[in-house]
Amino acid sequence: MHHIMQINKVLILGAGAVGQVIGTHLRLSGCDVSFWVRPSQKETLESKGLTLHNVKTDTELHISAPQVITSPAADDAYDAIFICVRSEQLDEALSQIQSAFDSLDNMVIIPIQPGRDDGLKVFRALSEAVVVPMSPAFSAYLSEVDRIEYLALKQTPSLVGPPYNETLHVRDEIVRLLQQGGIPTKGVNDLEADTRFISVALQCLVVALGLSDFSLKKLSHNKALLNMTAQAITEGVEITRQDLGFIPLKYKPLQALNGDGLKAFLWSLNRSKHQAFFESMWAAHGRKIQEQSYTNLEELVTLSLQQSKNPPLALTALNAMTPAKIGEFLKSNRAFNGKKSNKAKLKRAAVMAAGAFVLMRLLKRKKA
Repeated sequence: MHHIMQINKVLILGAGAVGQVIGTHLRLSGCDVSFWVRPSQKETLESKGLTLHNVKTDTELHISAPQVITSPAADDAYDAIFICVRSEQLDEALSQIQSAFDSLDNMVIIPIQPGRDDGLKVFRALSEAVVVPMSPAFSAYLSEVDRIEYLALKQTPSLVGPPYNETLHVRDEIVRLLQQGGIPTKGVNDLEADTRFISVALQCLVVALGLSDFSLKKLSHNKALLNMTAQAITEGVEITRQDLGFIPLKYKPLQALNGDGLKAFLWSLNRSKHQAFFESMWAAHGRKIQEQSYTNLEELVTLSLQQSKNPPLALTALNAMTPAKIGEFLKSNRAFNGKKSNKAKLKRAAVMAAGAFVLMRLLKRKKA
């Protein structure tokens, strides 16, 4: 039986952009925060400190002497560990935690990875701890001037799901701390339903951006790639709907998304006051999560083959694309050349605006 009352001492495993944002704001909430990093990162972080720039408020946060460790001491005890690494690094992170601590009882583990089974993987590996999955919704990246640029909007709060093996008061304590530190956050009762549909759309967009040199402008002018990406999103949403058994009302517009709707979203993004931030973020961060996005698309294709004998055309094609192959494929494949009947266009016109609105919130609810 777990008896977790309060979280004071926190360990952040991974000091990338997301880890630094979470750790810095937990310090602002009054927590004792340490960063668990590779030896190669320790000297840099200790000598330069941590610097974060809040894009929305144009203010800067700086920690001149962060607590940085390369492995926990035998007698160290933490109330919570935030696992702030990418999905492909999760197995290594779990091994590190298992090796470092004799017991995880009364410790809270917060994984933030977006993979379909990542939270469950953490719970299976660390079942004696209290595992509380989280989905960060702020955007962050390391800029060329050696500071973290981040954007956290109240309209798109980070989400904390129910614990796998404890009451909701633990979730609510994490939400309270993040809110107190300045990260818009809310607790939800079904994290999968609230995140998986947006995650599917994001993963397709990341791959499409990678095929467009991570240029929002270049993607918005590639009609065939927009059509393929939009169809891949609708296929991924349907696969996810079948897997969960339902789709929340707010994500239904994604079921009817088309290339024109996706272009409208990119048009809006290119004209938003945060356009420069998003362009720079995807140029810097998109490459880091590209491999993870391809892996997640492959898992969707595999899941679809368990549901139906017919593979999803656009998802399969997008998953197989490289910048070298994309032009020739789109030129020769009529399925994505945009020559659809007027009837089909009219049928989707009614939901285009709603689809663009949903996607306007898309890049602001990014996963690490």
